[in-house]
Amino acid sequence: MTFFVAAMAVAATFIGVRLWTVHEQTSDWALWPREVPSKVQFAGRDYNCGPVGRADTLNGLIFQGRTAGGGDIYAQPRKSDARVFIAVRTNGGVYMCNLLGGP
Repeated sequence: MTFFVAAMAVAATFIGVRLWTVHEQTSDWALWPREVPSKVQFAGRDYNCGPVGRADTLNGLIFQGRTAGGGDIYAQPRKSDARVFIAVRTNGGVYMCNLLGGP
């Protein structure tokens, strides 16, 4: 009985830490990050991706990395000014994400 209680405590701790870690990365309470999470951290900035509309094109955007859940991040080429949006491409389409906060 004591082993069972200890095992449940370890499992609950692991699940809690995992939920918190994913929440810190994406603002979602989930065990694994989604391809298009609510928040994407990119180039030292946070972008809001939830709930957003889809875009039909990636014109002028280049591949820049991946989200925590594996979606492809596309953004404008690096410039001195802040990127005000990024796009996340998945098998389900392209999703636009706006910059959170100021430049």
